[in-house]
Amino acid sequence: MTTSPRSTAPDPAAAPPSPRRLLTLFLLAWAPRLALALVFLRLPIALDDMYQYDMLALSLARGDGYRWYQRDYVQGLRAYFERAYNIELEPGTIPVDGFATVFRAPGYPAFLAVVYRIAGEAQRIAAARLVQSALGAALAPLTALLAYRLRLPPRAGTAAAVVVGLYPILWMYPLGLGSENLFLLLSTAGVLLLLRAGADGRAPSAFLAGLILGAAAMTRGALAPFLVFGAAWLARRAGGRAVAAFAVAAAALIVPWSVRNSLVLGRPAFIENSFGYNLFVGAHPEGDGGFDAAIAYLPTRYLDDGERDRWSLEQALAFLRADPWEAVARLPRRLAYLAGFETRELIFIYSNGFFGPIASPILVGLYLLLVLPWIVVAAGAPFAMAAAQDRGARDLVLWFVAATLLVYLPILAEPRFHLPLVPLLAPYAAAAWLRPRLFAPAPSAAYRLALTSLVLLVGLWTWDFVRQASRTIAVLSPGGHALRLEY
Repeated sequence: MTTSPRSTAPDPAAAPPSPRRLLTLFLLAWAPRLALALVFLRLPIALDDMYQYDMLALSLARGDGYRWYQRDYVQGLRAYFERAYNIELEPGTIPVDGFATVFRAPGYPAFLAVVYRIAGEAQRIAAARLVQSALGAALAPLTALLAYRLRLPPRAGTAAAVVVGLYPILWMYPLGLGSENLFLLLSTAGVLLLLRAGADGRAPSAFLAGLILGAAAMTRGALAPFLVFGAAWLARRAGGRAVAAFAVAAAALIVPWSVRNSLVLGRPAFIENSFGYNLFVGAHPEGDGGFDAAIAYLPTRYLDDGERDRWSLEQALAFLRADPWEAVARLPRRLAYLAGFETRELIFIYSNGFFGPIASPILVGLYLLLVLPWIVVAAGAPFAMAAAQDRGARDLVLWFVAATLLVYLPILAEPRFHLPLVPLLAPYAAAAWLRPRLFAPAPSAAYRLALTSLVLLVGLWTWDFVRQASRTIAVLSPGGHALRLEY
């Protein structure tokens, strides 16, 4: 077969990755994750999100329903609430079983509840870390399979899987309780299955894709727009029967939970009702469009979900009406946050003295280790996408990128929100870096778009680095371990 010298097409006889290769990639990715999980196996959890996920999972594991802020849990965290929120919660005023909630999507707490039931409450956090280390490692073989479905060369698939497996920031997530641990796996697997459904056109394949992507949306409701985009993409590739199977599977998970949430709130609701809260944080005049811990604490004085959502939404809309141009000005800023460097974990952990003082050259090396993989992936992917042979498969990845931008740019953005893109972009990035001629100028609109993307990314990265330069330099300098910076 004759192909363009700029094509990313694999050998026409290329086979999917062998089980042995997939197992090797899994073990390579699991080794650092498991090592970290074992080192920090008994480390207590911290931060509000982790406590809330733990409360919800405990409630489910005990058979008490989807509830949080149980009396015994509040009793144990009184000092934390007073320090973090500057509020005093009297345990006697809290229901024994806590409050029914609709604030967080149920997928991740349900996963934790299964782990808790098997491991027991005393060992629950350690067990969660071990299981999550394996879930994170599974991203590596999934990335190799994704590259095969994208019709990229086998070498690119292997290289991309190694990049994802050794992506340093992803090593850290299994240590905490966060929905990323489940969501990254489900969203990547869902895109992979949707590509398969588009290729074979079979309703069972589409049903399975809808089931996995529906579960991903139940883990993070922000995925919902991609379900619509994915269904439209599938309609063009496989027809109405496949789309119907996809929609039925996703709806079978989402609709019953939305009905449950609507009954709890007494008004129509979706998978989670954090929209008002997030809009409040993103629109607050003392903020900058990204996450601000001091602002984020303000709505938490309301334990009732409906009251918190109403108050947050009213405040947010008032902010937007008072200064609509500021809302517009924050859009490019949020784009910079979304495309920015995920170094918050390093800065928070080190500045709060978890490891004591570390020499500045070592800290700079750790900083670069966190930053450079994202630069390599994001800078290289557009050029291989411009030369992609399977444009339909590429378009599905682009729809995922578009859905991510649509969800976060108008409301609230953080660097960690780009992490689900990493396994999807890594195969294209690997294909580009393994075939450097893809970076050479070409008289095509696709190449011009790729070059524009690179220029935009460099501009966003430069702005974001300059914005945080003083803080970053302070942390990496002598004495940075004692700064006690917020997360």
